[in-house]
Amino acid sequence: MKKRFKARNKLVNFGLKTLILFLIGIFSFGAFFKFFYNKIDLKIDNEKYLKFLVNDATGNYNIGDLTSLTSTEFLLKYSLGIEKVDSFVSKEVTSDIPVSEQTNKEPIVYLYNSHQTEGYNTPFLESFNINNTVLIASYILKEYLNDLGINAIVEENKVADILNNNNWKYGYSYKASRQLLEKAVSNNPSLKYFIDIHRDSSSYQSTVTQIDNKKYARVLFVVGMEHPNYLDNLKETEKINEKIKNINVSLSRGIMQKKGPGVNGIYNQDYSKYTFLMEIGGEYNTIEEINNTLKVIAEVLYDYIVEVDNEEET
Repeated sequence: MKKRFKARNKLVNFGLKTLILFLIGIFSFGAFFKFFYNKIDLKIDNEKYLKFLVNDATGNYNIGDLTSLTSTEFLLKYSLGIEKVDSFVSKEVTSDIPVSEQTNKEPIVYLYNSHQTEGYNTPFLESFNINNTVLIASYILKEYLNDLGINAIVEENKVADILNNNNWKYGYSYKASRQLLEKAVSNNPSLKYFIDIHRDSSSYQSTVTQIDNKKYARVLFVVGMEHPNYLDNLKETEKINEKIKNINVSLSRGIMQKKGPGVNGIYNQDYSKYTFLMEIGGEYNTIEEINNTLKVIAEVLYDYIVEVDNEEET
């Protein structure tokens, strides 16, 4: 019995010693590792590391684009395949108010589409389920305006939902978009300029122009004549149209004034003299041509808005 007890006691002591040695070993290794790890000066080239992360995530981005393109240009290139646009109009912006004074203020431009499903030419994109519509044009214009320091928002709610909920036909689209416009203003009282972007259904020859070997979608303004203050709206529309024509006369298709049977005749322009309807290109224009024009329009709107602000301050 005594021999069996001694043997069991030796076994327990051996286990305790082994456990203690094991714990000491782990502690020593941890202290050793921490000591030498803190002595290591880890250095890595930021550009190489960023390139590694990007390539690891997608394998498609060019590291040069991350450093040389604006966020808008980067978005367009890797979402729609549109290369960087060097606008010939950039040098024409004459405002003496720094862009930084506009940045980060409350939104002042409201972009919407009474006919949200109007589409552009979409070559090679159908298989990716990408449809280039006037809604995409609104988002592109928003990004260009934001790049210039003008806070703009895009209406994301569907006009079709308003029509369906009220059992309205397509002809009531402007009435539906009016509800969205008024709701947007109630949520953003700072909104001042309202731009309804459409595309025309005219021939390709009438909606495209070429400037410096680059194609641009042409712009047509529509002004409704069937409300009391339409002349005020026409005056403001003429200011923007003249700015576009001063850049290149072929960019503008002019101003169409509409009234009578079969047309809306108001286009929500009774809401404010700063409500504009722009037909940017037509159904046969590509998104690249639309994009080229939108960058010009953004810079024209920038110049126009600054002028309005100056006039109101004096």
